[in-house]
Amino acid sequence: MNEDRLRSVYVVGIMVSAYVFWYVLSSLESYLYAIPFALATVFFVVRLRMLTADS
Repeated sequence: MNEDRLRSVYVVGIMVSAYVFWYVLSSLESYLYAIPFALATVFFVVRLRMLTADS
């Protein structure tokens, strides 16, 4: 997978996991269900930063 395509996958992952994180917190008001989506968002941000730091 080339770098541009991988970057778009990470950006979409950030958007989806951040939206689901917000949705779970606003509708269920449960931190237990929101933690995995927060961790996924952080993971995607870190991976994107690592990818863009190399270029």
